[in-house]
Amino acid sequence: MRFNQFTYLIVLLMFFSCKSNPVEITLGVSKELAEYRFSTYSDIHYELHFELPEEKEEDIFATSLIKVTLKDSSTPLILDFKANDTHIENLIVNNEASTYDYIQEHIIIPSEFLIEGENKISFQFKAGKQSLNRNKDYMYTLLVPDRARTLFPCFDQPDLKAKYILSLDMPEKWEAIAGEYATQKETTEGRKLLVFGETAPISTYLFSFVAGKFKKEEYDDGKHKFTMLHLVDKEKIDKNKDDIFKLHVNAIDWIENYTTIPLPFHKLDFALLPPFQYGGMEHIGAIQYRSSSLILDENAGDTEKLRRAQLISHEVAHMWFGDLVTMKWFDDVWLKEVFANFIAAKAVEPSYPEINHNVQFYVSHQYRAYPVDRSAGTHPIQQKLDNLNLAGTLYGAIIYSKAPVVMAQLEEIIGADALQTSLQNYLKKYAFSNATFDDLINVIVETTDKDIKPWADQWVKKAGMPKYKLSIDEGNLLIKTEDVGWSQIITIDNNTVNINSANTVAPLNNNKFPLDQSAKSYGYFEFDAGLQKHLIENTASYSDTEAMSVYSNLWENFIHKNIDIETYLPFVLERLKVEDNSLLKKMLFGQFKEIYWYYLSKSERINITKKEFSIFKRLLKESESNTLKTFYLKVLISLYHTKEEFPFLEPYITQKKTTPTISDANRIALFMKLRMEKLATSRDMERTVAENLSSDYYRSYLTYITPSTSPDYIERDAYFEDIKNVKNRGNEPWVENGLGYLNHPLQASTSIKYLEATLNLLPEIQKTGDIFFPFGYLKNSIGKRTEKSVIKKVHQYLKHNNLDDKLEAKILQNLDPVIRRNQFTEIL
Repeated sequence: MRFNQFTYLIVLLMFFSCKSNPVEITLGVSKELAEYRFSTYSDIHYELHFELPEEKEEDIFATSLIKVTLKDSSTPLILDFKANDTHIENLIVNNEASTYDYIQEHIIIPSEFLIEGENKISFQFKAGKQSLNRNKDYMYTLLVPDRARTLFPCFDQPDLKAKYILSLDMPEKWEAIAGEYATQKETTEGRKLLVFGETAPISTYLFSFVAGKFKKEEYDDGKHKFTMLHLVDKEKIDKNKDDIFKLHVNAIDWIENYTTIPLPFHKLDFALLPPFQYGGMEHIGAIQYRSSSLILDENAGDTEKLRRAQLISHEVAHMWFGDLVTMKWFDDVWLKEVFANFIAAKAVEPSYPEINHNVQFYVSHQYRAYPVDRSAGTHPIQQKLDNLNLAGTLYGAIIYSKAPVVMAQLEEIIGADALQTSLQNYLKKYAFSNATFDDLINVIVETTDKDIKPWADQWVKKAGMPKYKLSIDEGNLLIKTEDVGWSQIITIDNNTVNINSANTVAPLNNNKFPLDQSAKSYGYFEFDAGLQKHLIENTASYSDTEAMSVYSNLWENFIHKNIDIETYLPFVLERLKVEDNSLLKKMLFGQFKEIYWYYLSKSERINITKKEFSIFKRLLKESESNTLKTFYLKVLISLYHTKEEFPFLEPYITQKKTTPTISDANRIALFMKLRMEKLATSRDMERTVAENLSSDYYRSYLTYITPSTSPDYIERDAYFEDIKNVKNRGNEPWVENGLGYLNHPLQASTSIKYLEATLNLLPEIQKTGDIFFPFGYLKNSIGKRTEKSVIKKVHQYLKHNNLDDKLEAKILQNLDPVIRRNQFTEIL
């Protein structure tokens, strides 16, 4: 080909352009950039120093020294920093003042300042604020999945693990924890300097520190040593701290025994934070928990205690699964979560022999996964991800709840011992490194000599769930399906059955329980009329595990419009009164509330209240345990109230001491409900409720949430407008609760006008919020609606807005209940 002079110039410019930047520079961290850096950058070290001011609004100034080994120094070095280029000062590269470009959230250092081998980059900077959660008296970092780059310049991808040395210059009265033990260097002029030791290699999203006016509790039994920071009053912490420490000890010991690998990191401290975005976060050496998840009140029952134990075991399990071995890219983020959930369920079992762990597993997993997996917004467990700035949209019930069921099925297929050995080999092979799902499967195949890859690909890389049709014929259970690829093992009448063909026959001896007894089946099991009748009539004679299967699968049949409401609602109400398993009572309560508020008219609700209120009052009075009394009180709170019920409920908001004792959260929930019903709207009542709360945290929450139930629609409008300002969305669980009240059926007629603005705000919610917020935001807005018009408006929005497919899926997941409610009845 002959080039003219102009063509030659274009080619030359293209060549130098490619040499200038090895990959296209885009917002976020693209997979292309990550793959390039992984092939070129290695042996990374960060030395970070932050000056923490006492005042919340002051800037945080910092310094950084980054060491990185470059395989090729002919192209620019690319750092990630989602802040502002004016935040960087005095950039020194290899002892020489350097220039840099700031393009699309990246700091780009020219190749002329770089060398092959180790490079040293130092600078001063102003810390970014987005993920530095600052309160009046404390702060904490939360950098998952790609938020490290919002705090400090770094290579923000999980497979570029690095070692960290951190120092904090902070007020003298503050306490702090981070990834390693700290040495206090000096105290001058009301300040102190803590220097934390160098960490093991970790991913950027696991770097963290917590600092502030915390109280400190310590534990040391000779083998385990913990520091716990908290803001809890002495009476509550004294009642809980021994259990909290013991649960961490139990989790570590069990997982060390299961994996044969000692705790991979030098220490395990943790902080209890009042407002916290998640239940917990597995930062190296500095786990963060939502305080209310670990501090239980005196009425807490076995299920609440088990939930706390599972949360602690989940976060501790991450020290091995996620922190020691980390996914290579966030498309496999489910990999760390599935093991944390799977291992946590196993780890807590020995400590709670009185609890039916089959029921617990099912309620925590299948029952939570089905609402997403049955929707048009479902997705595979492993999802495609082109850029880390969308990694937050990957999180949800499919990876947290469906994936552990798949792991349980895998254990059934290869055996518990084989899976344990495979996981031990996996952890040892990829320790302090990264691995993919395919790497895991290869280890299992090598360990067991079983080709499970086709089965694993079906369950992990394909969306949706299998569907079956069940019927009883001449003493046999007949299972028919068109989804033959979804092979799974279940237990029928204590016999193992592998559903791997279009038609499966399971013999039933003496017409015994005809459903899965393993708590590990997954899918929609459609019952014919005869099987429905058989199950409803015999539920009282079933074991807890069997009853669980009945309640869940009948609910799925109801949701799929295969059982009418006239049949199912009386069944749920009756079982709600007589069921004695606390987990199953909560399952039934959730079903009842959904039917009561979203499938019935106002007059139908009032009729049920007139009939049932006195019955549940009697059950509350006759119950011997405070836990059961509290449960029935929640049922009474959930009903629609008139002036007739108010005298019974009023003391629970106006009196400090009640029977049963009412928690701050339940007291506020009752008050909000009564306000929506126009039964408790006075300012005097609001002040009385505030006076009866036991903590400043809940008093602040009450102040925040009260306008959402105001009898004045102008005040509610102003509340919704405030949500649009990112500064007012700092406590995301509060925002979700406020949206839930605004969109509650009792206020639905005046809040439908917020729908368009709610949808338009969603991209910003995804951009500025933490990983679970977009789903919670939608669940408490769109997901609370019943109007048919909502379906049309949402589909119009999707048609005219080019959303990322994962964000669109979140919308469809929360639109699904609206669609199903309208399949039963049109509420206009």
